[in-house]
Amino acid sequence: MRDSITAAVLCFVCVAALATGAVAQPLAGGHSPATQQGAAQLQQGDSQTYAVTQGDQCIEIQALGNGSQTVEEFYDYRNPETHDGPNNVYSSYGTQELQRGDTTTMFVYEGSQGTSLVVIHERIGDDSDGGAVTMQFDGLAENSEWAVQDDVYNGTRPGGNLDEWSHSGTSARATWAYTGGRNDGGALRGFGEDVTITPYFNDSADFREYDGDITQWDVVSASGGEYNRTALDSLTEEVTVSAGRCAELTASSVTTSPSSPDPGETVDIQATVQNDGSRAGSFSVEIAVGGEVIDTREIELESGESRELSVSTTFEDAGTYEIAVADTTTSVQVGGAGGSGPADVLPGFGVAAALVALAAVAVGARRYQ
Repeated sequence: MRDSITAAVLCFVCVAALATGAVAQPLAGGHSPATQQGAAQLQQGDSQTYAVTQGDQCIEIQALGNGSQTVEEFYDYRNPETHDGPNNVYSSYGTQELQRGDTTTMFVYEGSQGTSLVVIHERIGDDSDGGAVTMQFDGLAENSEWAVQDDVYNGTRPGGNLDEWSHSGTSARATWAYTGGRNDGGALRGFGEDVTITPYFNDSADFREYDGDITQWDVVSASGGEYNRTALDSLTEEVTVSAGRCAELTASSVTTSPSSPDPGETVDIQATVQNDGSRAGSFSVEIAVGGEVIDTREIELESGESRELSVSTTFEDAGTYEIAVADTTTSVQVGGAGGSGPADVLPGFGVAAALVALAAVAVGARRYQ
């Protein structure tokens, strides 16, 4: 009986530990189990959507995190002053699943103390020559702050603290200089409406100490219980991160006047287009008939703004034609049903001949009776 009670207690403790995440499991690649709590925060799909815009490229991402821990806890920065070895090499130990070699990784994190913009350069243990990155951040909230500074320490490392940090009002700036096999990065807590990041990678950084280069800049999104990465097009163009969706063009209606034209008749095509995104956008709107573009309009629309478009054309032949504007299509019938006269006309006969033939059939049937 005592053994049964002991086993039940042990079983209950195991279940409770698993439910709270206290039973750690090693990550792929042999990373420290301490990263597992942070890694679990990646797998969220119902958080705020953000638009990451660079030039003509716009990427919609969802924030990581579910508000259960701070960004400091998630990032898990370690150095010899904060943690005993061996896992304390001036790097982030909570984001190892996100880190990539020769890559800057950026995402939005929703923590228990607010929303943060997080950047991570390089990967722990990667065979690299280090690198240098400077970033200027503008449009932050008035109460924004550097929640994580990777690295800031009191000089335990030979040569002292290389990274430089500044923050004033709604702007901040950082320069990271890191050696091979480690990562650098940081987290700015206090998100504004539109945060702009101006990058200075590699030789463009304010200074550099090591020869390695960043070759890719990715943004990460949480979606469907997983995270997805998208590469930005440029290492030199500024990026804006905004709450909401990318500009998106839709057509709410496409009509023709007249609705059933004859061959050779002028037809007006009307369409109502709208920007359903959360930010203003410039659009190139193609109006196509039968798969062929007959007109292109360049327009700019604020979020929620709509506009009427109209173009005239003619259809030389009878038939059914598909008209497409943005994401909406409609069909127009030219020259009546089927484009060849009444649908019930006997094949091989004109209208008059068909009527004569039908009359003859009727007379014959009466005589037969």
